[in-house]
Amino acid sequence: MREISKHGHEVYILAPYTGGKTEYTLESVHVERFHYFYPKRFQNLCGRSGMVDNVKEGFLVKFQVLTFLLFNIIHSLRNLNNMDIVHVQWPIPNGLGALFLKKIYGIPYINTVHGEEVYLSKRYHALFALKWFVNNSTKTVANSSATLNSCLKNGLEKEKLNIIPFGVDINFYKPLKIPKDENMFQILAVGYLIERKGFEYLIRAVKEVLNKHKDVRLTIVGSGPLEEKLKSLITELKLENNAKIMKNVSDEELLQLYNSSDLFVLPSIVDSQGNTEGLGVVLLEAMACKLPVIGSNTGGIPDIIQHSETGLLVPEKDVSQLSEAILNLIENKDLRDKLAVNGYNQVRENFNWKEISKSYLKVYNSI
Repeated sequence: MREISKHGHEVYILAPYTGGKTEYTLESVHVERFHYFYPKRFQNLCGRSGMVDNVKEGFLVKFQVLTFLLFNIIHSLRNLNNMDIVHVQWPIPNGLGALFLKKIYGIPYINTVHGEEVYLSKRYHALFALKWFVNNSTKTVANSSATLNSCLKNGLEKEKLNIIPFGVDINFYKPLKIPKDENMFQILAVGYLIERKGFEYLIRAVKEVLNKHKDVRLTIVGSGPLEEKLKSLITELKLENNAKIMKNVSDEELLQLYNSSDLFVLPSIVDSQGNTEGLGVVLLEAMACKLPVIGSNTGGIPDIIQHSETGLLVPEKDVSQLSEAILNLIENKDLRDKLAVNGYNQVRENFNWKEISKSYLKVYNSI
């Protein structure tokens, strides 16, 4: 939206309250955060771990799903009724206000589907609602070919669908001249500590890697429900000196970690509920910092990684092949350099927000 605003368009963002100010301007974009439950101090649905996990905390939070939908409609009708276009991120749960705006004021809307809402709609028997939001939209954008295919498999209208990937801020995520520990090969992974991120398999792969190379260290950055389980696995495999989990860090700290690492790995899987990676934005961040990457051949990750060109793809949950891929890059600096340069160039050409905003502008201008 920052890039869209640079083209002379006025951008207004309506989002749920997660703390702090309720109205402010962020890089020329006006932001309003709406309250969705009263008394306000009991609002616990949004922020923190995200709606999907927060809603598990009890009846009061589950009830806030209903009040969220109500206040989404109220604030949409009150604050967005003079817009030319409404762009919905996550049609479930955010699409209801846009649908009311279309029906009452005739304002067209488009959706961006990130992947998980398709899986959740299917799991909770709400596909009818997702179809309703998509079929009433002027256009619905998927963030990857995997998300698009998931939409098609679940009966969404093909002619309404398009692919525009998520991007990365290449002005922030970029190579820095940071000295690296030449005596230790640093592997970095970043993500929410949940099943579908597959961190268990990465930890087990590092155990195998250490049989051939002792000077390897894994850092996983993130928090989530599997934190204690993953820490227990590190202890069980006696990896305390070679693997650690860091709580969420600031963007500036993460930038430093990308640039001080030798390899980035995203070992995502299809989890026990059938959910998987929509795209894998952390891969783009790592590649923008000229870091070689390994990813699982699942979900939207193959949209980012072309095997042996911009990174390495491995089968999900395959500890042996993942460890072999890591060993290959530890032992082959030329391949590391090739993947790093190619990945860096690809992100700058195809996944930077400036170029992606042009794709969205084409959609807006076609309405």
